Amino acid sequence: MDTTLDPDRDLPVKRLQLDATTGKLVDAPKAALFLRGPIPLAWLGSAASLQGKTLHVGVALWWLHGMGKGKPFKLTQKALQTLNVERDAASAALVRLEQAGLIRVVRKTGQRPTVSMVSGAASGRGE
Repeated sequence: MDTTLDPDRDLPVKRLQLDATTGKLVDAPKAALFLRGPIPLAWLGSAASLQGKTLHVGVALWWLHGMGKGKPFKLTQKALQTLNVERDAASAALVRLEQAGLIRVVRKTGQRPTVSMVSGAASGRGE
């Protein structure tokens, strides 16, 4: 077994930026989370007409959809916590969105649901 140390891996890594006023390097702030568009307004309107936290879950789904560049994705606890949605409310909202034809969901026992967005559903065009 090789026990040599890798000096590059032993160094702490920090993201820095140049402070324009002082001319010194300072810790860079973490990038703020953002929602990638376009998001069909008709889709949001359809989700908003449904009960409970459905619109909140819909926004979380569009956030994950944007990060996954359009591929099917798993609904994460971080997305739900960011938008203040409890697990039970999220499950009910997924069912409502699926019944409305706004998403497709694949469920497997013991796993988080895998979601695909149906962006044209609200306007009558399938994706």
